[in-house]
Amino acid sequence: MPSPRSARLRVLAAILAGACLLGADFKRPDPASFTLGTTTEQEIRERFGEPSGETTVKVEGKAVARLQYTYVEVRSTVIPVRTIVLSFHEGRLVGFDYSSSFVADETVFDEAAASRIKRLESTRAEVLALVGKPTGQYIYPSTVVKTPGRHADVYSYSRTDKVSSTGTLNAFSKVLIVTFDDRDLVIETSLSITSTSHATR
Repeated sequence: MPSPRSARLRVLAAILAGACLLGADFKRPDPASFTLGTTTEQEIRERFGEPSGETTVKVEGKAVARLQYTYVEVRSTVIPVRTIVLSFHEGRLVGFDYSSSFVADETVFDEAAASRIKRLESTRAEVLALVGKPTGQYIYPSTVVKTPGRHADVYSYSRTDKVSSTGTLNAFSKVLIVTFDDRDLVIETSLSITSTSHATR
């Protein structure tokens, strides 16, 4: 299955080639407006409309549906993007993650803080003090949390720039996942930083 990052690059390439923009602009949602395990897929569709992308994956044999909403503004060199991905199991929300490279609500975070998070020592309160509020949260079963009784906070940021002379899209992204046990103690952390290029012509 293609990664969300590669899918986003293909959407951007299509937009630059003259295709219609999928979806409409939306504001960063208040995490408190989502209740994991309770909020339904139907409620999300009524709130945000039809998604720009839909996929279904298997997590430990369980089907997890994912809806993605993306808004892009094509500018001369910087292409800001807002994306929210919501995951559902049996119609109930099991995870969400929001990222934005718009200046007004960009989700950039200090990845150096990840080195100060201690496995089996740091608490969720300490992680929040180090890194700030997460851009997403997940419970089991989801692609982020695959073990019952655990939950995770996610910090996501991505940026896409266009090289005018070549039409190339250069994408940078970083994702920090912090997984906790039922006592809010850190079980594991995962930091991924990637940089890719995609030719649009």
